[in-house]
Amino acid sequence: MNECIARDIQEVLPDLLHSALPADQRERVEQHLAACDSCREELAVLRAVKDAAVFAPAIDAARISQLIPPYRAILPTPAPKRTRVSQWLVAATAAILIIGGGSVVLNRGSTTPDVVAVVPPPAEVGPTVSPEAPPAATSTVAQPAATHTFALASDVASLSDGDLVQLMNDMDDFDALPAADPDPVIAVDSGDSL
Repeated sequence: MNECIARDIQEVLPDLLHSALPADQRERVEQHLAACDSCREELAVLRAVKDAAVFAPAIDAARISQLIPPYRAILPTPAPKRTRVSQWLVAATAAILIIGGGSVVLNRGSTTPDVVAVVPPPAEVGPTVSPEAPPAATSTVAQPAATHTFALASDVASLSDGDLVQLMNDMDDFDALPAADPDPVIAVDSGDSL
């Protein structure tokens, strides 16, 4: 079979199939088709493809819009009014929380121990006291019960949980500053200088 060399005719065959050609061009294409077997076969293939194609159904928008239920405005329901009793309950709860919270803060703020021991100041240099003399009376308030003293060389791993808690509590009572000023350092002349 011979191939047609008229490309302009082949390009407008789909338009002829869909009846989209102007009248003067349609007559010229039909005259060419009467003489050209190749273009007739190509038009027959295009018709077969068009007939075999399954087209999607048309969408009926009017019918669909009729099936949609009409719009109904949904109004918000009013909130129930508070009664006087519920207002008093809210106020009482707030007051209890404020007073209770304040008392907890005040209780945690006071960390003074219940038992305080008064220790006399260090003895100044003066006359010596003989060992036979009774010791001077010291003013003490009741000592805390069962105070543990730990040696510096004790093994920390052998301490129980209660001992560790007691040690931590005792460390909180330590003063950060020394009780007395240190003695001044006196320079000693070795006599080496001339």
